[in-house]
Amino acid sequence: DIKNKKFDISPKLNATLRDYQRDSLNWFETLDYLGFGGILADEMGLGKTIQTISFLLKRENKKTLIVTPTSLIHNWKSEFEKFAPSLKVGIIHGLKKDRLNLIKNINDYDVMITTYGSLRNDLDEYEKLQFDYCIIDEAQNIKNPMASVTDAVKSINAKNKFALSGTPIENNLVELWSIFDFI
Repeated sequence: DIKNKKFDISPKLNATLRDYQRDSLNWFETLDYLGFGGILADEMGLGKTIQTISFLLKRENKKTLIVTPTSLIHNWKSEFEKFAPSLKVGIIHGLKKDRLNLIKNINDYDVMITTYGSLRNDLDEYEKLQFDYCIIDEAQNIKNPMASVTDAVKSINAKNKFALSGTPIENNLVELWSIFDFI
């Protein structure tokens, strides 16, 4: 009876969600409860990041990988620090030896954030890992199903996958298919 299922917001969240953000959190929770992934595609600036953080905050001690463009990696980290400081968050980016060290110590973190390029370059290391969640931001980055970065993202072993995008389709439906193929 999923219609009557209600999910609470974590009291550890340092924010007040708007009604549509609460609806989105409920959407995340419902899909996860049913074992489905999904695409959260809405306008820029409506809070996909905080909605995702709200969802993950209730999953402490789970392993989550977030893949994002390089330009957003530090924004994600600062949003976690601001809204969910209880989560242990690491950034896998920069020098190869630093990235490999963080991957080696992945169990010290709840959430690991990396970039599409770093993921592609470190794919051999990720193939050994199992995540509870893999979330890709700006999911249109995997719109080309033939690209090596798309293959890298799709090869991540996670129990559940979500995609975030303000522009899930830029040119044709194959782009949307590629994102659905990921989730």
